[in-house]
Amino acid sequence: MKKKSILSLFICLLGFGISTTSCEDMLTPEMDRYAEGFTGTDTVNFYLGILANVQDVVEQNILLAEMRSDLVDTTMYASDSVADIVNFEKVPDGENELLSRAAYYKVINQCNFYLSRVDSMASKNGIYYMRKEMAQVLLIRAWTYMQLVQQYGTVPFITEPVSSANTGLETNPSAWATPDNLLDLLRADCEQALAYEKTYGRPSYGNYNTGSVTVSSSLLLFPANIVLGDLYLLRGASTQDYVQAARHYYDYLSQSNAGLVSYGFHGSYIKRENTSGGVMNESYTPSVSSWSSLYRTSAQSSNELITVIPSAANSYFGTVLTRIPQIYGFDPSSSNVTSSEENDDESATTSGTISVKANYKNRQIQGSAKFEMLNKSQDYAYIETQDGLVSSVTYIDNGDCRYYGTVPEVRTSDGRFRFMQKFCGSSASDGSVNNVSGFTFRYLIGIYRTRQVYLRFAEALNRAGYPRHAYAVLRGGLNAGKFPAELSYTYEYNDADSTRKPIYAVDSTAYDPDYMTIDELRRARADANYAYMLDFTAARWTNVGIHDLGCLRANVSADGIDRMYYQADTLNSYEYRVGQRIIDEASRRGDNAGSVRRYGQMLKKHAFQLFDDDDTTTAEDSARLDSLRGTYTVLEADDPAAVNALEIDAVESLIADECALETGFEGYRLFDLMRIARHKNADNTAELGADYAGTPPAANGTSWFAWQIARRNVQYKLYENPTVYNSTLYNMLLNTDNWYLQNPTY
Repeated sequence: MKKKSILSLFICLLGFGISTTSCEDMLTPEMDRYAEGFTGTDTVNFYLGILANVQDVVEQNILLAEMRSDLVDTTMYASDSVADIVNFEKVPDGENELLSRAAYYKVINQCNFYLSRVDSMASKNGIYYMRKEMAQVLLIRAWTYMQLVQQYGTVPFITEPVSSANTGLETNPSAWATPDNLLDLLRADCEQALAYEKTYGRPSYGNYNTGSVTVSSSLLLFPANIVLGDLYLLRGASTQDYVQAARHYYDYLSQSNAGLVSYGFHGSYIKRENTSGGVMNESYTPSVSSWSSLYRTSAQSSNELITVIPSAANSYFGTVLTRIPQIYGFDPSSSNVTSSEENDDESATTSGTISVKANYKNRQIQGSAKFEMLNKSQDYAYIETQDGLVSSVTYIDNGDCRYYGTVPEVRTSDGRFRFMQKFCGSSASDGSVNNVSGFTFRYLIGIYRTRQVYLRFAEALNRAGYPRHAYAVLRGGLNAGKFPAELSYTYEYNDADSTRKPIYAVDSTAYDPDYMTIDELRRARADANYAYMLDFTAARWTNVGIHDLGCLRANVSADGIDRMYYQADTLNSYEYRVGQRIIDEASRRGDNAGSVRRYGQMLKKHAFQLFDDDDTTTAEDSARLDSLRGTYTVLEADDPAAVNALEIDAVESLIADECALETGFEGYRLFDLMRIARHKNADNTAELGADYAGTPPAANGTSWFAWQIARRNVQYKLYENPTVYNSTLYNMLLNTDNWYLQNPTY
């Protein structure tokens, strides 16, 4: 009989765990199977079995997070199971084919069993060789608990292995895990995993063969810094939580093997000109081949993918993950090739393929009207240059170009429909986005990717008190050369009382004032929690802004996108977009307080004035004046301006939009909305001026969340007619208990 190598072992174990749909076997782990051959010092097979059970969870987790978000709506072909989830119906666990809390506990219980047996002191040649694998099990358990509390709200927290379903732990556990306390319950484990990861590295098991493609084992690992960052960001109880989240994301992104945000995988418009009747006409066609390629299995060779769960190519190699493509509207079919080897007593399957075809009758959910209007509300800047200078700026009405690659239009026998292609990338060619074909099954389901981590980094930076720095992640990217290395100062003189006061400035002519204001930079340099993150002058920081990947045509150099483009693209400046969002959010809340609107208008009015050089005093003049006034009394410099809570609230809302534009339909959206709503509810510190008498905008997370989802079917631009929404759904979601799935009862 042909023997399988260790490199294919994982795929053979993908079906090791038993997926369940009944809450009654939540803690029935069949420990005899788990314990067979388990020594505590050679556990690779058992560890791969844990990953197999993660595979049983991942599709369910993604679908539940997307179907209850603001980005999707049902079609006429939706099943009752799908429609109930989309409409936030309280369906008992186990009575809906998409609901199985037990599947999560299969992963957790297997992790608990592993951790109860693993020998962390086992050593060989002075190396504690089990610790890097043990770290991964701790992180998988933490990640699984995060998914549980985001889906169900409050769940039993169990860390000991359970071999019987009659323990009573379902109703009387040692602790209950919630979004508020999960960090406290898991922090010690995750910090231990991080320490092991730093000391011993991450495990490596070579490559895995899915039957169709080869996947590096490095892509199946959970980075400790990302998991810890997520836990701090989920709690978001204080500024210090955001500081710690930012620190962990930064530490991950600073690693030499971490990815950068490159201009690859982007969408852009192609300008076409034609003459008709003697009149020159211009049109702009979406070009999305680059963006679409992100959703093909071949993208694993990029630095964009961080953690994935693979699908087998057919049942021989393990579990085939086709539930998401089917609900998104595709017909999958599996084929295999068999061969017989001499002296073998049976045939062995050596390869397989899953092909997919768009089928509108399979399409149970679709991109919502809100998702379409969110994309079309963006200001796409088509910038042309001549002789090194900007010659024209055109804003494309169709908005963010990524839309046409995320939900391309497919011609069917019943008309044209848009299909969500995040799990079945197309081979769309430029100019054919209205007639896409050639979808390819993606054998990788993403858990983490680089741009997603940058967006969470921005979310943490913003709430830590640095909204302009956070906005730079969206526009321009964190780049060497844009961040000033040193602060300097000149003096402001008062001849009447013979005093002089330092006025801070920057020396670098390359400094981009849209990247971080002097006040924000001064606060950062004085903040011990933040100063370590100011190393963006290092050569490796050559990021492109994430928003620019769908909303800016620009020439890209090794240092990112040239500063000239930002000066030309006035509608996407920090001042303009944040000022407008402050005004829009006030309208959504029905907030008529004058100070809020005035602040937003003030920001918009000053858009790009930071680029104007109004200092006509030469260095020689300054030195002469300093000498003449050298006897003046030196006063303390004014304190840097404090961050305004209105800006933090607005930037957070813009980051939420970018999460939808970049990672929509990938399994994060509901969790992003919940997390940000909790942040808004926790922040009641807005300083809005003496004449402000309304509800602080930072304390409106619940209504913000409800409004986002209740606008699913609205065919208006993002904040146009904000009082139009599904009032029934809105009122339901004002009760935060309805955000979560119904826990099983016993």
